[in-house]
Amino acid sequence: MDAKKKCALLVRNGYVITMDDDATIYEHGAVAVGENGRILEVGDDAEISARYDPGREIDAQGAPVHPGFVECHLHASYHLFRGVLPDQLVESESFDTFEGHFYNTVNDEEEYLSVLLACMELVRNGSTCFMEAGTILTPEMAARAAREVGVRAILGDAFIWDQPQGFAQGKTDAAEDGCLTCAAQAKLHTELRRAPKTRAEALASLGTELQRNSDPDALVTGHVAVLGLGTASEELMMEAKACADAASVTLNIHQSYSPADTEADRKRFGKDPLVHLFETGFLDRNVTFGHANHLTDAECEALLDRGTSIAWAPAASMMWGHGSSLHGRHAELWRRGANIALGSDSPNWSNDFDLWRQANLAVMAARDVHMDRTFLIAEDGLYMATRGGARAVGLEKQVGSLDAGKRADIVIHTLDRPEMVPSTNMIRNLFYASRSKSVHTVIIDGRVILEEGRFTKLDERAIYAEVRKASQSLLSRMGHTVEANSVPRMRRPA
Repeated sequence: MDAKKKCALLVRNGYVITMDDDATIYEHGAVAVGENGRILEVGDDAEISARYDPGREIDAQGAPVHPGFVECHLHASYHLFRGVLPDQLVESESFDTFEGHFYNTVNDEEEYLSVLLACMELVRNGSTCFMEAGTILTPEMAARAAREVGVRAILGDAFIWDQPQGFAQGKTDAAEDGCLTCAAQAKLHTELRRAPKTRAEALASLGTELQRNSDPDALVTGHVAVLGLGTASEELMMEAKACADAASVTLNIHQSYSPADTEADRKRFGKDPLVHLFETGFLDRNVTFGHANHLTDAECEALLDRGTSIAWAPAASMMWGHGSSLHGRHAELWRRGANIALGSDSPNWSNDFDLWRQANLAVMAARDVHMDRTFLIAEDGLYMATRGGARAVGLEKQVGSLDAGKRADIVIHTLDRPEMVPSTNMIRNLFYASRSKSVHTVIIDGRVILEEGRFTKLDERAIYAEVRKASQSLLSRMGHTVEANSVPRMRRPA
């Protein structure tokens, strides 16, 4: 009899949802993990356990085991003011009335604490990797937080923009491009003191985070992020595209979020925004658009032709009433072969970092709008959160499925939840009932980060206390008083 092979970790007795090319499921499965944090083998429990001698063994007790979710669009530095924006606040005023002042007040340690909390929330909800949207003033604070939690992070340079449309940041001198209206708009808006003001400053920062990619095994890496929403000139966008191409990384940019920014792009380009970006060569397989809620038929064809990804954040649209559930083309594009991933956006747009929620909302909203129970199904949502996400962040060869050679980013659920009883069909139990509530153990890069619902190396209670204190300090320095909702409502008789 051959001697058993050594492995660092063996996850046994699980309902293993591999998300591989054949959508293989092992009802009694196991995953063997090597010392290098990569998956050695996935298969039937009896066969795998007979072949491997593990340094550590985890019994999944029959519960679902699946690849970690990949979060493709979020702003991780906003957790210190989650829930602060009242329902009556007009979205177009949120930057000047609050966010601009936040960025001019927040310090590095507060950014670190915010990202730390965001990372903990992601892991608790079954996400093992995230791509940040380039809105952390000091990315090293995000890297520090991600490493402390042990989550995979893909960071971008802060606020790559060069013109005042959208958030009206950047150039305030009409001599730079002759745009007197833009210059006037810029002077009316809050200027971020620590963000680039000109194209030269943006270009000086562009690609700085890519130095993290020199280590192929790094948990924290870099990509190219451009804020978008009309804040980047076409020249800057093409420079960013060239930078991403040269480094073989994803270019991540907000696009067609609301009717207002979509129409502004249509006016400046003289045609549908994605049609123009297709013609210029910007639209490509390594580009991921955050949101893309408002697309025309022609734009859908251009996106399908070039293989561009979309990070769909359904709750973010719903929170502000943008109507992407009604008017968005995400589900249709998915059915036609586009790569659709998922994102949580921010703590005041979706208000939680839970891709199970986003996946469920995406599937349910698509069914409701199209009045078709089969328009999207649970398996579609799972794919978007795993394989779709991995491709959107440029890590499809590393994560997104439980395949030999890939990184061991693994989520183990528990059956000891009322939503998982009775366990009639694991996929439907998970997707429609328990979702993130049943997340039990999370493994990232072969290391157990969360075990039986608790972080293995973090003092959660102390961190929560520190975050609460930091939030109060920040809001106090901003001179901000949290308002109650004050939307008028008809009085109802007792």
